[in-house]
Amino acid sequence: MKRIIAFSLLITFVLAAFAQRLPQSTMPPKRELRSAWVSTVWGIDWPKQGAPAERQKAELVRMLDSLKNNNFNAINLQVRSMSDAFYQSSYEPWSSYLTGTRGKHPGYDPLAFAVSECHKRGMEIHAWINPYRFCITKMWNTERDQEAKRHLLRWGKFYILDPAQQWTIDRIVNVCHEVVTKYDVDGILYDDYFYPNGIASSVAAPDYKEWQNSGTDLSIGDWRRENVNRMVKAVYDMIQCEKPWVRFGISPAGVACTSQSLANKYGIDPCPSGSDWQYNGIFSDPVSWLKGHLIDFIAPQVYWKIGFKRADFSLVAPWWCKTARKFSRQAFVSMCIDKLMTTSEFPEWAAEMEILRRNCAKDQGGTIFWSVRNLYNKPGLSEQLCHYLKRTVYQYPSLMPLTPWRNNVARKAPVVNFLKQEGNKLTWQLIPRCRYTVYAFPKTVDKAQFGTEVKYLLGMVYNPERGGEMVTYTIPAHLRAAYQFAVCPLDRYGNEYAPSFTE
Repeated sequence: MKRIIAFSLLITFVLAAFAQRLPQSTMPPKRELRSAWVSTVWGIDWPKQGAPAERQKAELVRMLDSLKNNNFNAINLQVRSMSDAFYQSSYEPWSSYLTGTRGKHPGYDPLAFAVSECHKRGMEIHAWINPYRFCITKMWNTERDQEAKRHLLRWGKFYILDPAQQWTIDRIVNVCHEVVTKYDVDGILYDDYFYPNGIASSVAAPDYKEWQNSGTDLSIGDWRRENVNRMVKAVYDMIQCEKPWVRFGISPAGVACTSQSLANKYGIDPCPSGSDWQYNGIFSDPVSWLKGHLIDFIAPQVYWKIGFKRADFSLVAPWWCKTARKFSRQAFVSMCIDKLMTTSEFPEWAAEMEILRRNCAKDQGGTIFWSVRNLYNKPGLSEQLCHYLKRTVYQYPSLMPLTPWRNNVARKAPVVNFLKQEGNKLTWQLIPRCRYTVYAFPKTVDKAQFGTEVKYLLGMVYNPERGGEMVTYTIPAHLRAAYQFAVCPLDRYGNEYAPSFTE
């Protein structure tokens, strides 16, 4: 026991010392996902269930302001948790987590509001969708639930849309299609719920006869995993047809492919720590999505600390980075801060982030924190974690990683025209369907040597789908005298084009 305590104290000391020197020794990458899960199921993060629309909006604005001020560049907003909707859906009822009553209109469109507010701050918004879950224990009974109730698979207290049915695949594709085409979201992300955990594979299984009657030569386990894969592929293909700049990813359980035989199937090393219960527990095979190029990124829930014996972050996270890189995809690792109690724990996450930066391909990594309330609104702390991260590893804003496998570049590079500084304002002509990066650099730096370095980046400016107007950007007060400014066009794929400079 004394050895364990001594080792824990040593780790704490090392992490603290590491974090204290981090700002002086490490320049953060220019491109990196910095996001947080915004959980709406059971009102975990947002909104206050049953609160007036204006109060719910104000809660979200406070959250986004904090994230933006602390150099986060995205959120993952849960918009479908139990075959319901946080948006105006053609298929499913309004979520009960808005008003307390399933199917009741909340008085506004939360997803539309969230998209507008994120983009107003130069942040991306990824729609977090639970593809299969229908309900737990009780059955939903709105008019819009009746069709889905004819296509359910039950195990214990869990009811899910039956993954084997084509109806289920079509429903999920339709739901994602509506979100992608009717809302200006930047990504779609699934969480880690697939088949109910521990569902039988014997004759007791609720889908045993369905498997027998399917005519497949696959085992019931492989058949279930293939059902999931067919759905994932159908959604990915739909997004490529509609809006190929929208990212599609999945956040599976934190460990996969520990079996040597399974690793050999994919030509990779087995995961060196943890247990791959998901493969036969919920019939999720994340490496197949990477190898099959069915997703753009993987966001594994590596919810353990450095040195944790059963699943060591310092072993598991690099394995995901290496595996994603092998298949030309990205790993945005999800970290758990849900049990955060004291500020003494903060250096752990700075150290974990540095592990990711060392192991992901340059400008291709990122982090998603579970969950957002613990970043900016944790009671009893002398400092919030988001403020600490800004002091240490998020000193500067960051652009989103590019997607090189479908990174379309404009045939004619867009140019920022009529860029002017007038007092405390920058103005320039709006380019249709374009975003911008804004830089401030000392007047002593020659423009030819400027180089759009991250240390000069002020942030991103997004705009609606129109052109011909002028964009206005307010210059921070401390930069108005001794700095000059540059603005670069940024397309929807994340390509940054040549800067224009103020006179």
